[in-house]
Amino acid sequence: MKKRERDSGMELLRIFAMLLVICVHMFSYGGFYSAARAVGGHVHSTALLMKLATRAAVDIFILITGYFMSQQSFNLQKSLHRSFDVYKKMLFYSVVLTVIFLCLGSEFLIEKGKLIAPWRAILKGLFPVTSQTWYFLTDYLLLCLLIPFLNMGLQLLTKKEYRVLLAVLIALMSVFATLLPMRPFSYVFESFGYKNVLVGKNVFHFIFIYILGGYISFFTAPRKRPNFWFLGGAAGTVLLNYLLFTRLPDWFGYSSVALQYSNPLVIANAVFLLLFFRDLHFHSRLVNLLASTTLGVYAISEFRYLRTFLWRWIHFDKADCGNLFKNVLAVAAAAAAVFLACAVIDLLRGQLFRLAGMLWKRYGNNPKIRAKKLK
Repeated sequence: MKKRERDSGMELLRIFAMLLVICVHMFSYGGFYSAARAVGGHVHSTALLMKLATRAAVDIFILITGYFMSQQSFNLQKSLHRSFDVYKKMLFYSVVLTVIFLCLGSEFLIEKGKLIAPWRAILKGLFPVTSQTWYFLTDYLLLCLLIPFLNMGLQLLTKKEYRVLLAVLIALMSVFATLLPMRPFSYVFESFGYKNVLVGKNVFHFIFIYILGGYISFFTAPRKRPNFWFLGGAAGTVLLNYLLFTRLPDWFGYSSVALQYSNPLVIANAVFLLLFFRDLHFHSRLVNLLASTTLGVYAISEFRYLRTFLWRWIHFDKADCGNLFKNVLAVAAAAAAVFLACAVIDLLRGQLFRLAGMLWKRYGNNPKIRAKKLK
């Protein structure tokens, strides 16, 4: 099968999604949202809109994966290679960053507001998957292992069958997951033990979004020019989510599901953005290069000890959040700075990996050299 050429438009969307991820963490750990809420008024409203707009980031990443990979033929070796590549990045950053923070001192080993013992930090650093250092990378790794088997099934479906499959998945993984914690539905259905599945932070949700991305790839054709109605649709889903969040009575419980990755409006927002950026046809080496670092940027910025240190340094608790224009500029500047700094580190990591690979091919995997070493 001919390999699909990737326009820089889709790579730009990957960068945009990573910036949204950084903003999610800025709102959660950097105190921006709580500071804006304390000001109240239009400042709080704008911060809430921004917070809701960032929630599609994870779904965007998986949609892109489904869009590009769903048409690939069954290749277990390629899947294992892709999964191993993800794991190498995870292990590298987990070990290296753990060593750095161990050298800085045990007072930097803070997780969820508590100091942890150095030996525990070492164990977690050596086993990033089992210690759930990065939930997203762990679930993405599992998805990569499943991709060839998913593709085998998806490529056999007709358009009608694919739509039925999506309808069932949307009903179960999105609509049902959103309604279940809300009243009166929470009185009807038992939700104990299902919380982590329903919020979308799991491989089951990733599979669902991957299949949705596959449908877009199989049955929708790219346009020659971007359709700005899609951009309007993305803005509309955020606005509708905001109105439901602020206008529905508290007893209804919508505020507890507005930010979930499984929320239909969050998923729709991701789909609209994918459809818009897909039709941005241009080529930029810089954009494609920066887009290749997004997993590394996530791994660095969301590493447990660095995250605590970073968002203590970039924190909005003492900032003047009364100026709306300055707020937006500050958030954009902080997100861009974090992204670029982490991207440079990941590019250096990539060069290190390439150098190690060249040395291994030249010396470590050469039978003649190995024979000389044995003598």
